[in-house]
Amino acid sequence: MRANETVLRNVLQGEKQFVVPLYQRPYSWKRPQLERLWSDVLELVDLSDTDTHFMGSLVLAQSQPMAASGIQSWLVVDGQQRLTTLSVLLCAIRDHLKEVDPNFARKVNVLYLTNEFFDGLEGNKLLPTQADRQAWIDLVNGSAHLDGENKIGYAYRYFRGQLELLVGEAAEQGNDYIDYFKKIERAVTTRLTFVEITAQEGDNAYRIFESLNNTGLKLTQADLLRNYLFMRLPTRSERVYRDRWFPIQNRLDEESLVELIWLELLLKGNRSVHKHSIYEEQRRFLESLKEEDEIEEWIKSLSTKASIFRRVIKPEEEPNPIVREALDRHARWGAKVLHPVAVRILLSYDAGEMSPQETSDSLRVVESYLVRQLIVGTGRAGSNVLLADLIKSLGDETPYAARIIEILTGQRRRFPTDDQVREAMINQPFYWRGKEWQKRFILRSLDESYGRAEVLDYAKSKLSIEHIMPQQLTNEWRLALESDLDEFESAEDAHEYLVHTIGNLTLSAYNGSLSNKSFEAKKKILGQSGLPMNLAIAASETWGIKEIRKRSAELAERAIQIWPGPSGAGQAVESKRVAAVKKLLIEIPPGRWTNILSLAQAAGTHRRLIGKMLADSSMPNAHRVLRSDGSIPPYSPNPDEQIQRLESEGVRFSSARRASRLQHLTCADLLRLSEDVDDI
Repeated sequence: MRANETVLRNVLQGEKQFVVPLYQRPYSWKRPQLERLWSDVLELVDLSDTDTHFMGSLVLAQSQPMAASGIQSWLVVDGQQRLTTLSVLLCAIRDHLKEVDPNFARKVNVLYLTNEFFDGLEGNKLLPTQADRQAWIDLVNGSAHLDGENKIGYAYRYFRGQLELLVGEAAEQGNDYIDYFKKIERAVTTRLTFVEITAQEGDNAYRIFESLNNTGLKLTQADLLRNYLFMRLPTRSERVYRDRWFPIQNRLDEESLVELIWLELLLKGNRSVHKHSIYEEQRRFLESLKEEDEIEEWIKSLSTKASIFRRVIKPEEEPNPIVREALDRHARWGAKVLHPVAVRILLSYDAGEMSPQETSDSLRVVESYLVRQLIVGTGRAGSNVLLADLIKSLGDETPYAARIIEILTGQRRRFPTDDQVREAMINQPFYWRGKEWQKRFILRSLDESYGRAEVLDYAKSKLSIEHIMPQQLTNEWRLALESDLDEFESAEDAHEYLVHTIGNLTLSAYNGSLSNKSFEAKKKILGQSGLPMNLAIAASETWGIKEIRKRSAELAERAIQIWPGPSGAGQAVESKRVAAVKKLLIEIPPGRWTNILSLAQAAGTHRRLIGKMLADSSMPNAHRVLRSDGSIPPYSPNPDEQIQRLESEGVRFSSARRASRLQHLTCADLLRLSEDVDDI
């Protein structure tokens, strides 16, 4: 076998074809892998042109001697997921620029996606397994169903949606997005590096695949680093292992040890490190240390960080109660992305640069950044990169809370403002945001803000999230809503819009008892609760539109106090609203439809604005947005044509010209579409 370092441009250019063999699994990347790759690419765009990011190996085997047509065919033995994903991303860039810069779009198509002068299958540079092949060919050719409900279609919609958000950001800042998209293309094709391993004639491609994916216990990144370190300590390895390394291993399990080595790189300011390349990055650094004294000093420093990291993941071992409580909140939030920043703050605390209260305040601000993003719905992709960037931006500064807020409020860091939190908590479906334990964490924190005479053991209370107005609209609740509909057209509309907002949610150990009962019955149960916020609900005479909105507004003010952040209006720029709506529309697959109200909630905007956007401008997949009952909206220029188009995509209509409810995407479905295609 022959190996050399290369970039995607060198791999794809020329009259070549890369065939994924049948013994490989179909394309399988989901939201987390797509988000990580997208973060890597955006990180590269923001760094200098000399920075690169290592993507791993690409193992190829010659499929056959060069065909008479001149095409060189290669089997993709390993690396098909990365190669396919990057090709999908290039398709998304091509299609986004097709109208505004057709020459550039054609360049992307000719250089990286097609063999221009060949017909049939040979016209495609990539040929996935047969399970994915037609979806890929449709995508490259721009066929009608190129955004079909499959993994390749999902990846395409994800990247189109992310590009649409960048268009909104560029418009907000008065920048030209076209040039930025070209920088993304250059980062993808010239700054993501691979080790290309080429099997020679006589090598068995399947045996190579089998050995690369065997079931044996593989060495971890920590194993590789330990072996390297003690190879570099020929005269003192026994003592250093006993006195320095062994205590580290005793403090941390294997997974935590790997994470420690990763975050140690981040603390040095390396922002684009992922756990599959930890050893390579650390070895590169350690090669600069020439003497055994320097190696031992580095291990000593790692031991100090291990002691701090142990307190981050085991908050009960932190001796100071103020700091311990702040670390416990981080642990309950359950996001590893907090770990490097927490270690950085504790390093300053242990050095005597910060008081316990200042340390707690700084930890709370970092927590606040993630909590506010969840509330507003701007989290997920890129948070790990942005928090790593925080460490680099801090440099040698003491990480006081005010400085952290200042850094995280900078360009593209998206620290939601007070007004954005207020708007989101009143109008957006909090119930469908984030992980279950994170929503419980927020509701618990809100309940604790009321204060109480005695301490409640939340962990032992087995609390779950309860809807006060139930998720299923009963006749009794419908009549209650109809008594004062306010701006809503029907009780169903009001219910759909309000039922999952935070003002209608609480914590309770009586979820089964409360169920779909009337508010009068629920009042009696909630009045016996040990949670102050439930007693406040029980004190209300009725429970309808006004009460839910009033409570949402009250909880928003409490949230702003609990989780500090930048004050100010946080202007809702029109271009940004349009980008958020477009992103969701792009992600609606053929054969499905949604309604204006669901789209408005998922996008975090008002339904009147949605109607105006769909009526006044050309929006992607606008024909897939109907009224709540499945009928064609009144602003549609040609209802018959819209129905025909939807039917051609697989949407079923009744004789009353109503789309099937079985194919409807609710607000919750739209939000899940942004997370994982399998959830729909």
